[in-house]
Amino acid sequence: MKRKFYADEVMHIYQRTVSGFNIFYSAEDFLVFYTLVSVYARRYDIVLLGLCQMIDHIHLLGTSRNLESMSRFISAYTSQYVKEFNRRTGRTGKLFEKEYGSAIKKEIKIIRSAIAYLFNNPVEKMLCAKAEEYRWNYLKYYGEFNMKPLRNCSYRLRKSIKIVQERFSKGEYLKYSLIDIIFKDLEKEEREYLTDWIIKLYFTFDVKKAVSYYRSYKDMLIAINSNTGSEHDIMEHSYCKTDTPYREMMVILKREGITDIRSVITWSDEDKKHIASLLKSRTSATHRQIRKFLHLKQ
Repeated sequence: MKRKFYADEVMHIYQRTVSGFNIFYSAEDFLVFYTLVSVYARRYDIVLLGLCQMIDHIHLLGTSRNLESMSRFISAYTSQYVKEFNRRTGRTGKLFEKEYGSAIKKEIKIIRSAIAYLFNNPVEKMLCAKAEEYRWNYLKYYGEFNMKPLRNCSYRLRKSIKIVQERFSKGEYLKYSLIDIIFKDLEKEEREYLTDWIIKLYFTFDVKKAVSYYRSYKDMLIAINSNTGSEHDIMEHSYCKTDTPYREMMVILKREGITDIRSVITWSDEDKKHIASLLKSRTSATHRQIRKFLHLKQ
């Protein structure tokens, strides 16, 4: 059926990866995608209410002021991220399923439920206790998020901030190659600071509109943490109750000396099966989770 997009109505967009493969392995992956969404949302005049980047899928809530811009927006950031991710990893082919889920939300109660559902995805997958504790649903940045001041801001960090500001002013997203440059040689505290700073700089969510469905940001948090929400209009497949094994696998691979976890994607099937046995013995991951993590075909 031909999709219908109605102007200014809240839409829930759900995108799943091919074969459920993982696509977000590091902060770099999250930031490239996030800045892409931010840039294209401005370009196509999309009002974003929420975005949640999970390890193997994406949820987005937004409105469009004309009937075609939402479709173009999704196509633009999706195709560009696939190019960036494939270039970085050396893989080829599509990354997302061609068809994505979409559902219009009209009544305030239903919109609230969709908001809670989006932000609580990481809670449901046991990645955090409260929705605002997960960095990549950006909920904590909706309130008065105060950047922790650094006692000594190094020259490298100041230079990195200047580079990002220049890209942002030109309406450009952050590519992997640039992220490599701006994070190089930074201390852990500086990396955390720069990550928060980038998120705030590219922050394009309409907080006022999102909070308008509640009385205040505080009430919004209470509501989200009190009710996980529901989504009956989109068929989201869920095979495991927790995503914590993905974190376990990353720790194990780093201990094995693999610094770029994404590199396993292009390993031979024989090498993947060898590391799969290791991950099965040392983590709580299921066979399906290991397959998705390694991009291992059945």
